[in-house]
Amino acid sequence: QDISGIKELDNLVAALSGNYIAPKNGGDPVRNSSSLPTGFNLIGFDPSRLPTKAAYEQGVELTEEVIANYYKKHGQYPDKLAFSLWSVEAMRHYGVLESQALYAMGIRPLWSDDGRVIGTEIIPASELKRPRVDVVLSATGLYRDAFPNVMEMLAEAIKALSELKEAGNSIWDNSQKVKAQLIAEGVDAEEAEYLSSVRIFSNTFGDYGSGVDGPIMQSDTWETDKKIADNYLATMGHYFGADKSRWGQKIDGLYAKQLSGTDVALFARSSNLYGMITSDDPFEYFGSLALAVRNLDGKSPEMIISNLRDAKKGKMETAADMLAKELRTRNFHKRWITEMQKEGYSGAVTLSGNLSNFWGWQVVDPNVVRNDQWDEFFEVYIEDKYQLGLNEWFEEVNPKSQAQMLERMLEATRKDYWQADAATVEAMIKRYEELVNRYDLIVDNEKLRQFISAQAAGFGLDLSLPAPELPAAIIDQAVKPAASQQVQGQQLEQVQQSEGESSHDWQLYSVLALSLLLVLLGAWRQEEWALPRQSPQEMH
Repeated sequence: QDISGIKELDNLVAALSGNYIAPKNGGDPVRNSSSLPTGFNLIGFDPSRLPTKAAYEQGVELTEEVIANYYKKHGQYPDKLAFSLWSVEAMRHYGVLESQALYAMGIRPLWSDDGRVIGTEIIPASELKRPRVDVVLSATGLYRDAFPNVMEMLAEAIKALSELKEAGNSIWDNSQKVKAQLIAEGVDAEEAEYLSSVRIFSNTFGDYGSGVDGPIMQSDTWETDKKIADNYLATMGHYFGADKSRWGQKIDGLYAKQLSGTDVALFARSSNLYGMITSDDPFEYFGSLALAVRNLDGKSPEMIISNLRDAKKGKMETAADMLAKELRTRNFHKRWITEMQKEGYSGAVTLSGNLSNFWGWQVVDPNVVRNDQWDEFFEVYIEDKYQLGLNEWFEEVNPKSQAQMLERMLEATRKDYWQADAATVEAMIKRYEELVNRYDLIVDNEKLRQFISAQAAGFGLDLSLPAPELPAAIIDQAVKPAASQQVQGQQLEQVQQSEGESSHDWQLYSVLALSLLLVLLGAWRQEEWALPRQSPQEMH
């Protein structure tokens, strides 16, 4: 692989100068060596060719593996699969995941002589030789924008199967069930017929987020994950059916009705650079399928990933196994950590960010995370079991990052996700207090502050954690009387205090005003994450 001819800076200057930049293949350099050297205009591919014939063949093999494994484990075929569709992933694997969804239902794409998808056909039951499996497709905002043709193809194929009354067709069966539910809720029969055929959902046009990452990180604003699940279903509940004129509309509860009963949730990972916790996107989109189904049905679906990092040897892995391997080869690996140390400030940010994303997985699907993995985060990054001088390094380059890692660990303990022993909790509290007070950090999680104080008292520790302070301007606005008139120049005059207007009364009014402001700010913080977010997501 040639990395000596990288043109990043040269071509950046050339582009800013208005010069021509040659096009070139992009993507994962391990999976696609032709992407090196970098620094050129990136070529994507024609969306009309997705899925390719090769991708469909691989999708068929992987789907047969998923269904066979499920049958072996449960003694029956799965009834419903949910898929998390990402645009950049689709560009890497050329539609393998989409092919899995098509073949699960018993659908085969039709291609033109030059490889463009020109339609689909239903695979006869006699050829399929198994029941058709229903699917639900959750598309990110970028996928919605980049692959409308693929979504239209999938929607039309699903609608055709929703109208095919035959034995072993769970798409028809589930459509009939949803139709009956909608009619019982007062929806017109014709409208219910159409809505029952919809299986593709995303957020509204112009929105790029699932509504999950913000509240998960603001863990003091919820006691159970139901609020987060409800927020996800509301944000990602806009439907995209066979009628394109109605794309992006929303019917309350439709996404939940279609998602309920999911046996397996699937996702594809084709990048060797990015894993399960290198960004918040995997837990935010794929993991939220488990969160939603668990809150609907009381149990998370099986979380399976199509591991396509080796283009020639795709395989199915559980999300738990893939996360465990990532932790072992990266976050808990001595050499990887030493390389992060060389990056200084940004290396420390990466370490704390990975732990935050690990926390995200803990919330969306506790089945993916193990208690001993929390133990090892503590042993590696707080006890420094590899003797890398991590405490000193964090304090030198970015003490806030280690404090944030401790905050996540302590919060996992507070909310009973991690069953840490007493000695571990005591050690974390001591180090956390040390960092917070030495570097003037602020603990804005009031519930965590109370938890730490209570735990510290039990250990015989006397500590004080600083609470966030309101900006002076806000305090002044709350406790100072508004001027009744604008005063220009210097004006000195004696003011007589009215009867009953004492300094004590004014202090009381000030305290009441400040208390009211704090209540309003708290209410705002509780509600602000319930609004759809428009920050760019799915960068990988």
